[in-house]
Amino acid sequence: MKSLLRSIALVMVFPLIILIALIIPKRRREMIWGPVPLMNNKYWSAAVKSLGYPSKTLMITFYPINQQSDFDLYFHDLVPKWGGFSRFLRFFSSYFAFLYIIRNAAVVHIPFSGSALGNTPLWRAEAFLFKWADIKTVVIPYGADAYIYSAVCDFSLRHGLLTNYPQAAKDEARIRAQVAYWTRHATIVIAGMMMEGIGRWDVLTKSPFVIDETLWQAKHSYSRADGKSSVVRVLHTPNHRGFKGTEFLIQAVEELQAEGLHVELVMLERVPNTRVREVMQEVDILADQFIATGYALGAIEGMASGLPVMANLEGEYLRVFRRYAFLNECPILSTTVETLKANLRVLVTDPTLREQLGRAGRAYVEKYHSFTCAQYMFGAIYDRIVHGKEVDLINLFHPLKSTYNRRLPLVQHPLVDSRLPS
Repeated sequence: MKSLLRSIALVMVFPLIILIALIIPKRRREMIWGPVPLMNNKYWSAAVKSLGYPSKTLMITFYPINQQSDFDLYFHDLVPKWGGFSRFLRFFSSYFAFLYIIRNAAVVHIPFSGSALGNTPLWRAEAFLFKWADIKTVVIPYGADAYIYSAVCDFSLRHGLLTNYPQAAKDEARIRAQVAYWTRHATIVIAGMMMEGIGRWDVLTKSPFVIDETLWQAKHSYSRADGKSSVVRVLHTPNHRGFKGTEFLIQAVEELQAEGLHVELVMLERVPNTRVREVMQEVDILADQFIATGYALGAIEGMASGLPVMANLEGEYLRVFRRYAFLNECPILSTTVETLKANLRVLVTDPTLREQLGRAGRAYVEKYHSFTCAQYMFGAIYDRIVHGKEVDLINLFHPLKSTYNRRLPLVQHPLVDSRLPS
């Protein structure tokens, strides 16, 4: 009965939402980020705010590993407080959030799953209403919004995705439809690693993720442990083990221990980010991911802490990021399941190499995953879509054309195509 009443009310709300969206007075001044509660929205918003733009994060909820205070607004904050009626109105918090966006936004930054209407029957109207209100849309994929499993060519990656996120395979029709919708209608699409199934990008970057690098302290001194005289500690932070290849790392560590090397595996799962920050100061290596291709926030945090990082950077399709972005400057040691044990042995037994890669990692983060980089990227985007300037966004990080890439020295490290030279 409750479900039926809710459906009837929803049908009645449809035309009302459209009408209000069309006539509501518009301020059009804020940069708004959301609605998926990823920490990068917090960092992007802070970076843009420091450029002088009013900026707010607006989320559905927050994840347990973070804090409610990490974000500015939540959908439920925008529900009118009308006595006992407020509890009923909470069912429609997405629509109240959308009306807030229509009234206040200059630019919305969203995943392919859309903004406040993304999980409602009105999701196909969202781009039209944004365009009517002269609100620009910047789409940045993060994972669950954009992975179309049947388009993922790496079957091991597809297997890892199915291991941890099987529901997305069943939801592929919806994901594909939303990717196609925003590929067509978004003002700007920023490409990262999730390119399969996405036919368009306006900004090419190896990863758009940034952190507040001032919160992550780089190591001042490095352990000279070599696995023989003393122990080397390896950190792994798998929220989703199948996607990361955790079982292969455990096996590699056990086999190295059986060979007599003093190596310790430190596992952190689903713990607050503040705890991860502390532990990164206490370990020697970050073992990130070996099934999923590329690197994400954990690897960036590891590099910011001055740790050498191991992650899977194999695959010919990564060549585009070497030619047209900054992947060649990345000091992550490319490691797959097959090379995990050998690469780990090298890092455990060579403290000088660990320090080289660790120091290069910090420099890389300061150059390409810092507030400074976010300000450059989003500042260029806003110059084009808000201020109408001519900006060559497609070559924003081109090694030969980008003024930003060449403004700071090249990040020096001993790797070639992310591998140790023979």
